[in-house]
Amino acid sequence: MSAAPVTDPSPTLQVGKLPKENGKMTGKVARQDGHFNFSGTIATLTGAVGMATIEQDLLGPTANLEISVEQGKIRAYLRDSQGYRYIEATPGNPARTRGDLVYSGGTWWWTLEAVDGEARGVTYHCWRSK
Repeated sequence: MSAAPVTDPSPTLQVGKLPKENGKMTGKVARQDGHFNFSGTIATLTGAVGMATIEQDLLGPTANLEISVEQGKIRAYLRDSQGYRYIEATPGNPARTRGDLVYSGGTWWWTLEAVDGEARGVTYHCWRSK
């Protein structure tokens, strides 16, 4: 069962394009609980990576997203009507939002980026709810 929708979203910043996905991650442990409820941890992240969810379905692109990091700074990007927007997390300051995933190659996905070097102890949760 999915958690409730995000009701206290973090501030978002608008950007015209997504960062180039040329990043690397180590120690990824992912979990899927049900049709659309993904969570996981990443030991280290550098650059930006695409985070696939599910193939396109009839329920659309809207999802909830939470991110946190133990060391460094990370951003998570979603689509909006003007391009893209992101939330940013730093140690002790997780970020959360509700928005639209990006559709490409038959799959809904979002982008995760380590900013200003390597990020350690990354956690994420992406789920759909009414």
